[in-house]
Amino acid sequence: MGIAIWLKGMRPQTLPASVAPVVIGAAAAWTSVRQLGVCILTYPAPESCAINRATQATLESRFWPLAILCTLVALFLQIAVNFANDYSDGVRGTDAGRGAASSVSSASSLSAVPPGTPPAAVVPSGRRDGIAAAPIHAPARLVASGVPPRRVLTAAGVATALACLCGLAIVVITGYWWLLAVGVCCLLAGWCYTGGRHPYGYAGLGEVFVFVFFGLVAVLGTQFVLCGTVTATGVLGAVQAGLLSCVLLMVNNLRDVDSDRVHGKRTLAVRLGERRARILAVASYAVAFVPVAVMALVLLVLSVVGSAGSQYRWAIAAYGVICLAIAALTIRVMLRRDYARTLPLVGLSLLVCAVGYAGLAAI
Repeated sequence: MGIAIWLKGMRPQTLPASVAPVVIGAAAAWTSVRQLGVCILTYPAPESCAINRATQATLESRFWPLAILCTLVALFLQIAVNFANDYSDGVRGTDAGRGAASSVSSASSLSAVPPGTPPAAVVPSGRRDGIAAAPIHAPARLVASGVPPRRVLTAAGVATALACLCGLAIVVITGYWWLLAVGVCCLLAGWCYTGGRHPYGYAGLGEVFVFVFFGLVAVLGTQFVLCGTVTATGVLGAVQAGLLSCVLLMVNNLRDVDSDRVHGKRTLAVRLGERRARILAVASYAVAFVPVAVMALVLLVLSVVGSAGSQYRWAIAAYGVICLAIAALTIRVMLRRDYARTLPLVGLSLLVCAVGYAGLAAI
């Protein structure tokens, strides 16, 4: 087994769901840190101004080291979760037929069915809900490709250990020891998605936990670590990141809906049915990402009408157009059930959303 299969096992298309929330949280934190230096011009200067500026200097001095550590924690946790899910699904048999070079087609779906499964339970890829589907290609899974389960579990443990070391460094620097409890919750949530006796991913609750941990915890946790507070901007970014991360998971589950149904994995897509789950995914994406493009166009109008931000007029215009183009393309391929192309587009949307927050913080 070469390194290529391990890189695929990390599922790179899901990594934006870990990096983007940290960028959004860092951008919201940077805005708050900069505002600490704003003070009313009076003489003598209020004591609060001196305190705020001292706090600002401290936060700025450790901002980038902490931001890098937060990014590493998110990345290593995401990789650990991907390996752990691969291990759990592999030993349960859920990934049967998802080898290194396999694609989920009519023949492979039928061959993956356990003996005794009623024919009605098998829905080959083709036409569903009256829509012609694009060929569905599942990513390589390590255990299903022949990698020993113990090695996959060990890889998950190594990634977890690295995330814990980075997280411990954050705790030591900030002095927020209660973050250890948050870290434990994140580890438990990652393992129990498909691991343990009662995995919540098999009960259709994956999207709920993804919204909480990849949205609220990731964004607001990063902001609090970097500036010691939470703002409305951070909350808005957390909701958007959480929804887009949910869409990423929903698209992944829509791609695997047939095999998950056969193997008893009752994801939200299985519970709702492919058509209703697809509509929910499109609606969630529109709610989370389209406002980013609208906000950019509003800022463009304001810069044209007034003088504020006029030097960034063309950058804002380009950003708004890019957002609208990505949104239109993503919704189009999602409606066409081309989930292989939808996954990287949703990941790109997350990164573009993060770039928007970073741009606002820089301005």
